[in-house]
Amino acid sequence: MGLSRESMGIKSVDCGLEIKKKEPEDLVIALAGNPNVGKSTVFNQMTGMNQHTGSCI
Repeated sequence: MGLSRESMGIKSVDCGLEIKKKEPEDLVIALAGNPNVGKSTVFNQMTGMNQHTGSCI
């Protein structure tokens, strides 16, 4: 079973976040998963940054 509205609750699926692309061909990528599985590590490795990330819930 994956992450879905039914498994996580509606708040986790739609928290009012709006992402605007600068260019129509820009991609939007989301990293989703259980806590403490390395999502922030993957993000930081891909971007070369050292960001703290969090959820909108």
